[in-house]
Amino acid sequence: MAEKKKILVMFASPKNERSVTLIPTKAFVQGLEENGDYETEYLFIDRLNIKPCRGCLSCWGRPDGSCFIKDDDIPMVREKLINSDIVIWSFPLFLFGIPGQMKVLMDRIVGMVHPYMGQKLKEGATAMNSHLHGLQFQKEGQKIILLSSCAWMDLDVVYEPIRKQFDIILGHEGYTLIACPQMRALDHRGGPRRLNMLREKYRKGGEELAKTGSLSQEAIDLMQKPIFSDDAYVTLVTEFVTHMFDRPDNF
Repeated sequence: MAEKKKILVMFASPKNERSVTLIPTKAFVQGLEENGDYETEYLFIDRLNIKPCRGCLSCWGRPDGSCFIKDDDIPMVREKLINSDIVIWSFPLFLFGIPGQMKVLMDRIVGMVHPYMGQKLKEGATAMNSHLHGLQFQKEGQKIILLSSCAWMDLDVVYEPIRKQFDIILGHEGYTLIACPQMRALDHRGGPRRLNMLREKYRKGGEELAKTGSLSQEAIDLMQKPIFSDDAYVTLVTEFVTHMFDRPDNF
């Protein structure tokens, strides 16, 4: 019997299971699992024991890129990242960047990318499509997905810092970004029907990846399409902020 392909979800919200980012993430994973022979593991980064990077860069001097700090969860995380077929970094957008817990983890696994040896980005219009590093320890054919939720509608603007960061690390072709707009207000004020509409869009995205091995721009655009019109969303956001303390699951 063929071994099942491994999906690793690196979940970066400090709210863990209470995070609304899990709604599109679980739907996307469902689409994968229903259309392929996969097994999925969720790692909740907030619950891991991760010591901060010391900035010594000695990992780049070791053949396996390992960190000298061995008494936390990073060795286990590295092993899972290297051996997974699909890695989904799932996170809410925090001040136009990744959450702090995810950044601490990424700092500690810098040895997984090729060291900086004075290389430069390509010149010209395609400069940001090249990378300075690239993964040096990665399962052949591995897919990396960034699946992020936010409260915003202007995705091209608010995700520009994320795109630049991962373009430099992995290259434009080294990952796929899927952004889920309007998520907090959608969860609090959207109702079951709209949430199910969202789930179905992301389930279909996972289905396409399972069946074809890639995500078309059409599928990404569908997942990223806002559920609410601009005017309706302004009203919902105002209601959400005004009644922020009405729900105990908000904090």
